[in-house]
Amino acid sequence: MEKLATGGKRRFRIRRIGKLEQYFWITLGIFIMAVAYYFFIIPSGLVTGGATGLAIIMARFLPYVPISFISLLFNLVFLLLALAFLGKREFLNTVMGSLLFPLLLAFFEWVVPDPSALFGENDLLLVSLYAGMLVGAGFGIVLKYGGSTGGTDSAIKIVRKYSNLSLATSVYAVEATIIIAGALTFPIADGGLQTGILTALYAIVVVFISGKVSDSIVIGSQSKKCVNIVTDMPKEIKAELYKILRRGTTEIESTGGYTESKKTMLIIVILNDEYHIVRNIIVNTDPKAFVYVTPASEIHGEWSSREEAVMHHEDGQKPRKKR
Repeated sequence: MEKLATGGKRRFRIRRIGKLEQYFWITLGIFIMAVAYYFFIIPSGLVTGGATGLAIIMARFLPYVPISFISLLFNLVFLLLALAFLGKREFLNTVMGSLLFPLLLAFFEWVVPDPSALFGENDLLLVSLYAGMLVGAGFGIVLKYGGSTGGTDSAIKIVRKYSNLSLATSVYAVEATIIIAGALTFPIADGGLQTGILTALYAIVVVFISGKVSDSIVIGSQSKKCVNIVTDMPKEIKAELYKILRRGTTEIESTGGYTESKKTMLIIVILNDEYHIVRNIIVNTDPKAFVYVTPASEIHGEWSSREEAVMHHEDGQKPRKKR
């Protein structure tokens, strides 16, 4: 996304990127994920799902086989499944991530044979926090630039294609199965059911944090809300919103489904900390107004902070309508 400054205005638009730049960012994202797995997750025995999670489980029973090789085998299996059940296009979309990730693990194994020696005894909480942030950052970059990490992404799409499960349910079903398998195989390989359950709980922390971080990269981290106001007093509410917040609104003529009365819906996008101001304006102007609020993200076009709008107003420029 690119930001343009034009006459005191901020405009946001989607910027087209070339293939070379796209591959650079996808490679960087996969590299960050490989760092997180090799230096944090794998030495701690955390099974966080994915093809690498399956590789970590198998490595417990095959300690002399490099985990990069096991990961490569699983990724090749999922690649073949993608080709068989999802088609050539999906195969080509996932081949880069499926091969690059285990190759990076192999590179790290060659450069740093014992990653646990870098940090000494692992604190699982710190490992989970930093691993989650790194995995989320890497995965978010890959998604933002249209890439795929391969692995169980293909399995999730196959489950979704041949079942009635939603995308979220498919993700949870596949990843939860791997995490539970990691918890159950830990006692068999290393002894200690308690340790297996503990690592599974920390693995869930990694998954949760990585999801939040990747969402903030793909969607954006600044929290905004879209406030929808159905009112009989649109002019009065608009005037107060502009007077206090310096924000414009979008108007939509609406009709009550039951009463069939004509009303106006005002739509305004605000920062989270501005909502209490909007709520007070509505309550004091039209207490009978119907209001509902939804999260807002990926906002493009003209939009600015309250401070910027006030600054332009004080400079004598006519403030623009913000949507």
